[in-house]
Amino acid sequence: MRNFAVEVRWDGQAVGGVSVVTPLRSSTDVITVRDGGTGASFHVPGRADTDSITVSRGVSDDLAFDLWARGPVLRKTVELTLVDTSDGLTVTYRLPDCWVAGYTVAPDIDTGTVVESLTLSTGRWQRVTPLVAELAERLAGERAAPVRRIDVAALLSRFQTETTAKLEAELARAQESGAVLLLDEADALFTRRTTVQDAHDRYANVDVDALLERLSAYPGPILVEAPGHGGQGGHGAGGTNGTDDTDPTRPPS
Repeated sequence: MRNFAVEVRWDGQAVGGVSVVTPLRSSTDVITVRDGGTGASFHVPGRADTDSITVSRGVSDDLAFDLWARGPVLRKTVELTLVDTSDGLTVTYRLPDCWVAGYTVAPDIDTGTVVESLTLSTGRWQRVTPLVAELAERLAGERAAPVRRIDVAALLSRFQTETTAKLEAELARAQESGAVLLLDEADALFTRRTTVQDAHDRYANVDVDALLERLSAYPGPILVEAPGHGGQGGHGAGGTNGTDDTDPTRPPS
């Protein structure tokens, strides 16, 4: 199991000295529905809820806790960043629409310490998915392998044999070094797969299906970067989850 250092941020600044962060927890009510005719029952999801969290630290001259608890700004976005210093792995969770549900200052007479705590009500928190290029570099670092970026649009040709030859050459070089593949301009590939306008396009689609089948046989990780989404990934090759459109996974079969 990894050991992570925890950094808490709001207002674009790291909040120093935080020593305790309670678990992030969300739940969905289970509703039991009974069929009046048969007497059978089944479960359906009900209201989703997110638990409050508490962040604590020793009192210092930093007024970040106090200012939020007593200041005019009610809601903030909080980020929890977890860093494994052994290899630099970083995981960030974003907590939107946080507001202070409780502020506590607790002196301990025996030890002489004073702990301040904020209890924060939060919206639906989520894990921040890294940029696809960053994810590729991370996967490559874990494998001590390079990242090989392939311009998919440049591979496509009117001639099936030429396209296949280009792809085979790229994959051979990548496989030799154990590279993580990063497919750039991949929308050109998927658009030609799904758009049929004439007989020539139908021929191209057959070619694209063959390319996708060949890519799916590649033994290493493959990530897809589509333009227009800022390189932000929705699902990483390692199974991470996010919330936007881009899908840097293996190409669909």
